Amino acid sequence: FKDNSGVIALDDAWGVCIKVETHNHPSALEPYGGSATGIGGCIRDVIGTGLGARPIASTDVFCVGFPDAWAGERGQTGKALPPGTLHPRRVLSDVVSGVRDYGNRMGIPTVNGAVVFNDRYVGNPLVFCGCIGLIPRDQVKGRVQPGDRIIALGGRTGRDGIHGATFSSAELESTHADEFSHAVQIGNAIEEKRTLDVILRAREAGPLYSGLTDCGAGGFSSAVGEMGKDIGAEVHLDRAPLKYRGLSYTEIWISEAQERMVLAVPAA
Repeated sequence: FKDNSGVIALDDAWGVCIKVETHNHPSALEPYGGSATGIGGCIRDVIGTGLGARPIASTDVFCVGFPDAWAGERGQTGKALPPGTLHPRRVLSDVVSGVRDYGNRMGIPTVNGAVVFNDRYVGNPLVFCGCIGLIPRDQVKGRVQPGDRIIALGGRTGRDGIHGATFSSAELESTHADEFSHAVQIGNAIEEKRTLDVILRAREAGPLYSGLTDCGAGGFSSAVGEMGKDIGAEVHLDRAPLKYRGLSYTEIWISEAQERMVLAVPAA
């Protein structure tokens, strides 16, 4: 889909997939990891569209407090920060780096962005991440078949990200850094790049699967539930690849650990 000038030239055979979401609360606690897993989740969602879209570009918008209005960073004077909040200068620097680094490691450029300054965002900075992808129009929908095998692909499952969706929906409090540190996922862009490469090769070779989706909020519980909503599913959680021992079946079932996809693969 490139012409002689190297410019992407789409025709009716291709569709454009766009996903944008917020990752506010995680970025308030840990700006670098929160924004990195925010863009990683958007990229993952694009990959998990239909029978697999190819991410080609990222975008972002950050809303933070005025960096020079608050005391405590680099010895500057100003208003005292509310308890439990990070300095806007650190937040802005780290969220920019998180989005940039994750995309660069996957070879996906951040093509545009914006920053909004207002002191209302000191307690709860807003981090909007987005990804644009391309997908063949004849592969925008998958169809899971009875007898398909449920295959987990990509990263291993851990406790990071458990109750991430709950935390993101709750009112942000000064105590959340201690209470919900486990809810911030640990991103690994190289693992997601490997997962993307495998999916695109499997798609182009058949595809070798009948459906796929990403493990976002709710982890396996939502991914498998979504794919098996019409035909049911039998899940063997004891076979899930884990980061470490000691996870309960409930933790494996609902973990929102990053870079994981679920595929429906024909048995034969």
